[in-house]
Amino acid sequence: MHVNPASYVAGILAAQRRDQNLSEFLDGAIAMACADDGDSPDRLLPWGPDAMDLFLQLADTVPEVLRGKWKVLYTKVLNDPSLWTVPQASVGDHEAGVVDTDWHINAAALAKAWPRLVSSTFLC
Repeated sequence: MHVNPASYVAGILAAQRRDQNLSEFLDGAIAMACADDGDSPDRLLPWGPDAMDLFLQLADTVPEVLRGKWKVLYTKVLNDPSLWTVPQASVGDHEAGVVDTDWHINAAALAKAWPRLVSSTFLC
């Protein structure tokens, strides 16, 4: 794929402003272009933040209710350690018995990876 140098630089700068790498930025830009295309069936895919938030709530609390491609999406999230928040506790927490040992999906990391995850799950 050829990208002219000015577009490449603009993409890098836009990605940096969003605290993303170029690949994450391009995934998001392409996903948004597909979602905005009124004639394309791709616009029906769950690109948006509301779909991501609903998935996050379900996957983090009751993943067993996910079916079909949503279950495939959850498996991809499950297998990507960068998308999870590792439980951490201090000595005081242990002594008080208030230790949260559950892993949770990192919402910010999921938001960055969402376009890539959706396109690799629902378009393939």
